Amino acid sequence: MEGGVHITSQGDAAVRVRFTAGDTEERWRGVRRLVARLDDLRLPAISGVAATYDSALVEFDSLSIRPEDLESLLRYVSTQDSSAPSTPGRKPRYFRVPVRYGGELGPDLGLVADLFEVTEDDLIARHSAGWYLVRCFGAPAASPMMDGLGDDVSVPRRADPRVRVPGGSVALAGAQSLIYSVNAPGGWQLIGRTPVELVSAHHDEVCAYHPGDFVSYFPITDEEWDTYEGLTMEDFRVERD
Repeated sequence: MEGGVHITSQGDAAVRVRFTAGDTEERWRGVRRLVARLDDLRLPAISGVAATYDSALVEFDSLSIRPEDLESLLRYVSTQDSSAPSTPGRKPRYFRVPVRYGGELGPDLGLVADLFEVTEDDLIARHSAGWYLVRCFGAPAASPMMDGLGDDVSVPRRADPRVRVPGGSVALAGAQSLIYSVNAPGGWQLIGRTPVELVSAHHDEVCAYHPGDFVSYFPITDEEWDTYEGLTMEDFRVERD
């Protein structure tokens, strides 16, 4: 370990770069700087980077670069100018997403409201009032993993995970929030659902959002659902100063 950066082998074709210095925010920013710099370098020997809150899995071609040379490169890139922006050359994007809260689409809204000791309407107002920072791509399929409603209440996962959570479901667990991008099993608490299409293989970008972007919500009614159905996240991108 050197300079708060721990690099470990993950087999013959990947290494894990873990940031250990500073608080949670500083570690996350370190990961984002590493990802941005590797993206700028576009090294043919690096085949992929999967980032989380405090680490990144870097996949590489062992025939093109020696593991020790890759480690030296990653250590150098990871420890340069820690005061630099976490997403060099890219401004955050902002998305305002419609959500139908409660009912069949958000069956756990009442449970989460009870945890926060508020009414369902109060929880909806609180949830739709803030901006949530996208920290990383989560499962399934590039679901935006975001900050939650605050650290004062930790939302427990379900004891019996659902076999199928519909894509578009807006969910909370621990101190985090998530929108399920596609249908998948899951144990997060569901408070609503958006009709917006999050990911698509038919667009140049599989998804419009990236880590470092922000998502906010606005409530809609059953009658308004059809108005937004089939639209993509790009349709809900807004400009902010």
